[in-house]
Formats: sequence, structure tokens, C-alpha cells
Amino acid sequence: MLRRPLFVLFTIVVVLAAAAPARARPPADPLAGSALAGCGTRQTPSVVSASTYEDINPPAHAVDGNPDTRWSGYGFGAYLQLELPARATLCAVQVAWFRGDERWNDYTVYTSADGTTFRNVNAGRSTGTTRAMETYAFTPHEARFVRIAFWQNAEQHLWASISEAAVLGVDATGGTQTVVAVGDISQTCVAADCPTARTAALTGQIDPARILGLGDQQNGNDTYEDFLRYFDKTWGPLKGRFHPTPGNHEYEVTGADGYFRYFGPAAKPQGASWYSFDLGNWHIVSLNSEYDRNEGGAQLAWLRADLAATTKPCVAAYWHRPKFSSGSGHGNFPNVKPFWDALYAAGADLVLNGHDHDYERFAPQRPDGVASPAGIREFVVGTGGAGLRPFGTTVANSERRIAGTHGVLRLELGTNDYAWRFVDIDGTTRDQGGPVACH
Repeated sequence: MLRRPLFVLFTIVVVLAAAAPARARPPADPLAGSALAGCGTRQTPSVVSASTYEDINPPAHAVDGNPDTRWSGYGFGAYLQLELPARATLCAVQVAWFRGDERWNDYTVYTSADGTTFRNVNAGRSTGTTRAMETYAFTPHEARFVRIAFWQNAEQHLWASISEAAVLGVDATGGTQTVVAVGDISQTCVAADCPTARTAALTGQIDPARILGLGDQQNGNDTYEDFLRYFDKTWGPLKGRFHPTPGNHEYEVTGADGYFRYFGPAAKPQGASWYSFDLGNWHIVSLNSEYDRNEGGAQLAWLRADLAATTKPCVAAYWHRPKFSSGSGHGNFPNVKPFWDALYAAGADLVLNGHDHDYERFAPQRPDGVASPAGIREFVVGTGGAGLRPFGTTVANSERRIAGTHGVLRLELGTNDYAWRFVDIDGTTRDQGGPVACH
């Protein structure tokens, strides 16, 4: 069944009347490639919609990381729209056309800051030679909404079909980037004085560039409805900056369905539940400690390739279960040693975890637990709002332990160094250090 709501049809008429004459003649060789210099930060959309679509090929299929699914819409000027959680400086879109190696497609890319007034930023014709992503660049400018409009293809019919689409923003360069990291966040309390609400309010006051969710974002009540009922009521306004990783509680629902449904494209921005992104001079890697963590698995192979490819001088990684922990709830989890081995070999600087409901900082150490200046510093920050626990036996290289206190870890990621502050929900700094040079 083809969906064509009346209000959407009206929108199409307006777009055609205003925008169609402005289409540029398709260039012979449209700009293509995996990224442009300084334009490689993928923006995660919060809403994906379209002017028209088939039930079996909805808009969400264009951002699900699966090249075998697609969005399909019918009509001259049919468009796919990606809405970001906030304005950002955008510089390109990437499009993988369905059957893109068999036919070209004429397109126009529009952007808007407010969702009402759109400007034509790139018009052209796809190569017709690949099913991979093609990159269509434009002059960097601030926007929140991106439309990819379709006009015709080589087969002269009006079905638009896009397998995958992405929006790229200008890379952060130089300077210090503020990041908040915290895990084990929400249970069932949403009142303003609940720990979960207070860590959310504290994070909003810090106003970080990115938020690293260290797993168990929804702790103990993990369905999609639970995410909406609890986590979204407190941390929802920060969702656009949130980069999650799944925890053991999220997998208490089969396949972590609630987690993946709630976070949508942000949970699998590169097609799997592990991914990476750059922030300033830092390469940041999100891993899944609940699934496929052993030698020979897809996740570890991806991690090694990802680390080999980065040119950033500083590297941080995060997942849920810590290899080293003095927490009484869980303690050490040796099964993530393959992650540590790969990161240590690549000269990584930081590992961030949750799982134990406390705060703990370690001295730099090797994967075998021997202290070393060339090692990785680990933080455990399971203090986002779930019930807290005491410490058990102190493990080697533990430098600072704080029990019974909710709060967040504030990181200042510099051009070649990092500093940290653990801030409790009263706004008091309970632990701090740095700057420490990257390896």
C-alpha cells in the first residue's frame, strides 16, 4: 500500500512549484567518495520521514545500516527527509541508491534550519555504476533538516528508491571537546529529585558536545515502553547527543529490542551494535561487551581494522562490562581482554565502563593488569541513577574509589591530552586530574 497523506501531498506541490525550476543540469561526474577532507562526521538523525512511501519500504529502512532494505516513494519530487536533533554545520550527504549500479538517478539535495524554508544545495545525477554510498558535497552551512528529492532515473519511471542515506557534518578540529560519560542510569523514578533526573540535569548544565552511555541506560525495566516511560522522561532531551552502548540489562529483553528501538540509528550508526566516531583529535570507539566479543568474531575484526585506519593521535573506547573493577556487584570481567589487547596494541589512552554501580579510576595498565605508563587508563562510572553498591576487594592499580554517590564523569578531550572530573549530583567535584598527554 502506498501512503500519501493529504498534508504530505500539499507539501509536494509546494516543493515542486518552488524548487523544480532551480535544479541544476546533472554534471557528468558527480562528486563521489567515502568522505571529503574535513567533512566526515556522520550526523545521527532523530526523525526520518518521506513525502510518500510503500508500507514494505518505509523511510526508516534508509538509515537501518542494512543495504538489503530500502525506502521507496513514488512521484516527481518524492523525497526522503532526515531531521537532526539540533542544528549542525553540514557539508555533504551520502546516498546508496537501490540498484545504483544499474541505473542513474537525478536528485536534488535541500537543507533547512527550521523545517519550513529549504534551499537547493546540490543537484545532479548519480553515477549509475555503484550500489555503494556516493557523496554529494555542498558549501558548509548550519542546518537541521535535509531532503533528498528524486526526479527521474535511467528507466524513466517515478519510483525513488534509496538503500542507505547519511548526513555529514564538518569535523571538529583543535581545541578541547567536553564529553560526559556515565552508565547504569534509569530505573523507574522520573521525579525531579530522583538520581536519574539529577544526573540528567547535571549533564545538561555541563552542556557536553557528546554523551557516552556506558550501558544499562534503562536498568532493570528494559522494554521499548520502559525506555519511553522512564529514561526518555529524564534523559530524553539529551538524546540527540547520546552515543549508547548496550548493557546486560538491555539484553534481558530478547535481542535488546527496547534499546535498539528507542535509540534507533544512534544504536547502529554503522550497521552493527559497535561503531566509532571522531571528535576533535580523538577517535572514540563504542563496543558491545554483551555479544560477539571473542577472537575470530566480527566485532574484534572490525575493531582492529578501525584502529588501524584512524589517523587521530588520541583514542578512547567504551563498553559496559569492565575488565578491572573493585565493585562488590560484579568485579573483574576477563572476557573483554580481546578488546583490551587490540586497544593496547593500537596505543589507546582511555577505556570507560559501567556495570558496577560505583565510581572507580585506575592507573594506566596493560591488558594483563601490570601498571605501565604506556598502558590504558580505565574508569568505571556506573553512577547514573541506578541503586548504588559498596566496594569489595580492591584490585591492583585502583587509584580512586567513590561509593554511595551518583554523578557523571566529565572529560576534557584536548588536542593531544585529556583531563577528568567526577562530579556528583550536588555539583561537587569528587575526583579530578590531568591534563595527561596521549600516547
